[in-house]
Amino acid sequence: MSSFSTYAVIMAGGRGRRLWPLSTPSRPKQFIEVDGKSLLARTFDRISPLIEPANVIVVTNKGKGNLVEEDLPELPKKNIIEEPLGKNTAPCIGLSAVYSREVLDLDENNSVMVVLPADHLVGREKRFRELLQMASDVAFNREKLVTLGIMPTRPATGYGYVEAGDVLAGTEVPREVVSFTEKPDSDTAEKFLDAGNYYWNSGTFIWRTDQLLNNLNEYMPGLSRGLESIAEALGGSRADKVLKEEYEKFSPVSIDYGLMEKAEERAVIPASVEWSDLGDWPSFEQLLESDDQGNSFQGEVICEKSKDNIVFNDTQKPVVALGLSDTVVVNTAEHLLVMNKDRAQEVKRLAQEMEEQEE
Repeated sequence: MSSFSTYAVIMAGGRGRRLWPLSTPSRPKQFIEVDGKSLLARTFDRISPLIEPANVIVVTNKGKGNLVEEDLPELPKKNIIEEPLGKNTAPCIGLSAVYSREVLDLDENNSVMVVLPADHLVGREKRFRELLQMASDVAFNREKLVTLGIMPTRPATGYGYVEAGDVLAGTEVPREVVSFTEKPDSDTAEKFLDAGNYYWNSGTFIWRTDQLLNNLNEYMPGLSRGLESIAEALGGSRADKVLKEEYEKFSPVSIDYGLMEKAEERAVIPASVEWSDLGDWPSFEQLLESDDQGNSFQGEVICEKSKDNIVFNDTQKPVVALGLSDTVVVNTAEHLLVMNKDRAQEVKRLAQEMEEQEE
């Protein structure tokens, strides 16, 4: 087996509007502190026994680099990338690949990239790291584009799905990928759930840097050309200007749609790691304290004759819930949100409308 360098890319961009009003344009959800630690810091700590800070890249929104520095003081400043524009995950990941070569001085032919969203929850962290090591070996020595797959528990339409085939020859756990499907409709999701060989795409990817760049050149040539222009400018006086110019040309495409649905050498590793995508308030309650009535809460909160609520109080003034059930209450210094849990997906639209009114 060959030796190789492993580095991590933590994607800490996005707006997190489904967690409004706690997640705001000035402090998006990846920087929100729960029980004294942000989601970004939790992600960083999760991989720190495996990958040293010098080999961690954090990609964030324009103007949010200072928040990354506050959260991760041990991360070298040069390892923070601010995207000039949000263009989904393919440009973010591609930029990190050329950055690893040009700024971190890693050999693209001898390095493996681990891609991690900043806002996911993993309960079994030791097992998660073991799977990342397994995936890195498969990625480098078997030249596979690897993703971690989560066994679905419901026909969710907000996740991508990976159809698994046979176990990869010579291994016990990794499986060949038959197909990738990004965010199916509800009927299709039901069929995937019934089939038994479909996994949620966790958004955690592992691949060789050279293989990633070669695949981007084949399947996303426009992005590939732009990335090389950026790479040539890195370290020079025109770096920021070229970065912005090229990003303005990029299409907002996910790595799932732009690459993983089309590529050939793919593998999925089933991962039972107590994973959750903290994408809305009902999923966020896993991070909160709870009582024997199913109420999840943080801050100065009193729940009387109430059950199955989420109450998040980010102020010093107590919030009292009396006779409530299946309700979300989020209190910040600027806004108060009160809604039924089944309205969680509408928060994104509401948050966008509020932002437009406040501009």
